[in-house]
Amino acid sequence: MAPAMQPSATTERNGSIGQAIDDDGVAMLIPSAPGAQFHLGSGNPNSAANFQIERKTQALARRDGALRYWNLASHDLDYASGGSGKTSRLHIYASAGQQVHTWKSQQGFLASPNDIRNQEFTAFVRVHGVIDAKRAAITLKIRGGAHSPKNPDLASCTMMTLQAASSGAVARFGKELTHPVYDYVKLTPQFDAALVENRWFGLKLASYRAAGAPSRAVNRLYLDDDPFDGPTGRPRNRWKLFAEYIDIEGVNTGNYAKLADWGGWQTTLRSDGIGSLDFALISLREIQLAK
Repeated sequence: MAPAMQPSATTERNGSIGQAIDDDGVAMLIPSAPGAQFHLGSGNPNSAANFQIERKTQALARRDGALRYWNLASHDLDYASGGSGKTSRLHIYASAGQQVHTWKSQQGFLASPNDIRNQEFTAFVRVHGVIDAKRAAITLKIRGGAHSPKNPDLASCTMMTLQAASSGAVARFGKELTHPVYDYVKLTPQFDAALVENRWFGLKLASYRAAGAPSRAVNRLYLDDDPFDGPTGRPRNRWKLFAEYIDIEGVNTGNYAKLADWGGWQTTLRSDGIGSLDFALISLREIQLAK
């Protein structure tokens, strides 16, 4: 597989990445485009604009020294692929757009010009109580679409996932073009890490069209496995590339050979197989790519 073409202002040194810092103290790995963005910051996720917790489950404010965060209990779920379990899902609508159709009226989402096409999505998470060792995971998920009412098979979800070692694949790329059929690709991690209980992780998804390569979309999962400075509660910003998948037009992932690069109206932080989720400093930005 050919290497990804890099955004122009990203710099890497000794496996970590340095870039400008946002208002939350979080490094921005790729420069921002003059488009939609969302920062939860110190805001209340139960009432923040353009943010929704699925099932209207209430997130509870918590504090650990200087670090302020939120705890969210998982809810029951029957999986479309079979079986039941526990999940939590936090949805961001950074473009504040409207959908013409939903899953209830048509099997997919319709794209809007306001959708964030190239994204840098950041979340700091900690999981408690592994209930399902094979499904224990945190997923950063882009939900959008490029289809028309006459072409429903270009609805999409694309995602990068950090999983527990007990799942058998600590990093995966996933794609869904026709609901609820998913393709998953097991990825080789760049360093030794896996989701574990009671430990904070910083996660970043960078998903964007490869510069000068219209038939490729880059999906990267960055990880900071010791993300907070204890005395200050501020992010350390020791981000490292953990896993990458380059989606290529015509390359089959199982059920699909269609490139999914049209961005999304809804971006989701999702947990599976755990009892509750701690989260902090969630943000989403549209990014500026090299010409």
